[in-house]
Formats: sequence, C-alpha cells, structure tokens
Amino acid sequence: MKLHILPAGLGQFFLLEDPHGLFLIDCSTPGKEDVLLAKLRELGRSDLKLIWITHAHYDHYGSAAALRRLTGARIGAHPADADDLARGGSPLGSPRGYGFLYLLGQPLARRIHPLPPAPPDFTLEDGETLERFGLEATVLHTPGHTPGHTCLLLANGTAFAADLIGSPRRPHAQNLLATDWRQIPPSLAHLQAAHPQVVYMGHSRRPITGQALQGIRP
Repeated sequence: MKLHILPAGLGQFFLLEDPHGLFLIDCSTPGKEDVLLAKLRELGRSDLKLIWITHAHYDHYGSAAALRRLTGARIGAHPADADDLARGGSPLGSPRGYGFLYLLGQPLARRIHPLPPAPPDFTLEDGETLERFGLEATVLHTPGHTPGHTCLLLANGTAFAADLIGSPRRPHAQNLLATDWRQIPPSLAHLQAAHPQVVYMGHSRRPITGQALQGIRP
C-alpha cells in the first residue's frame, strides 16, 4: 500500500493507494476537492471507496460532501462526531496558548467558504475495523479535541493521529484546542498502548517514530 500526502490549504489529504481500491483519511477545507481529483487523474484511478473523517473540524472534513458526490465514496466517522458532521458543525471547545486565534479565524473562514454538512454513511466505535471496505485498519477513539476524535491504525503499524499529536520537531499532545481537556491524557495513552511503528499527524507531512510517540507526556 502506498501513501500520498496532499497538502491543501489549512488541511491535507492522506490517500492510501491499494491495488484493490483507494482510501482517504480526512479531506481538508471546503473547496479543495480538485486537489484530490487531480491526484486521482494522475494515478489513473476512479475507485475511491472510503473517506474516513478523524474528527468534525472545518479543516478535516470540509471537502467530504463534494467528494462523496463526485466519486461515490462512503463517509465514515465515530458516532460522537456524527451529529456535527450532519449539521456542518466544527466545535473548537476551549483554547489554550495561541489556540484562541482559531476561535477568531474560523467564523471568517466559514463566511468565505461555508462548511457543507457531510452526514456519515456509517459510524464505527473504538476497536472496530474497516476490513469490510477492504482496508485493514482499526479505529481508536481518542476524544478530547472533539468528542468523536479518532486515530486510525493500519495493520502495517502506521497510525494516523490527526490532531491528537502536534509538531514533528518536538512532538507533543494537543495543546491548543479541546472540547474536553481532561480526555487528552487518556487518549494519548490509548494511542501509545497500540504501539504504532510510524505516526502521521494531521498537519504535517513528516511522521514521527513509534519511539518518539512513547516519549510524549501529556
């Protein structure tokens, strides 16, 4: 399986290429669907099967509705974020540090590019897998940043930690925005207990090692 990371504005696409289908993890902000469509044309593929949304934030599911309409891919997420996806919500919670800038910036971004609702076609709980769609990946429920925030762990030991982890240079747990700060430490411990070998974060093309993950303290 090959991974393509496609930066797109405030977010990015993680596209998994397999001979039996394509799978997408997150899909940036609204109006970025052409970034992914261009990559599909480059690959000569039209078999996007699944869009897994790690959490209900503007910069992680903004193009989901458009991509479902254009490709027929199904959208999946954790049930705790399903209502926000369905109504076009993006709960930022309470800020720390310069996290307040996101509280100021998101309303402006939403006025310029409104967030289309993207009700999921299915939801999965902690420990459930995407095998029925052809992807050997397990959902890890890691709430705190949002109620339904998830990490995705592939069978090969690669994890996608979304916004639970930040900064590849000095890896740290989420420290800017959370709907429940008390949940961040146990969520970090949950990901660490899965012992991934490589970890990709939601806003970096550079992964960290599993060893670096184990060294993070909340």
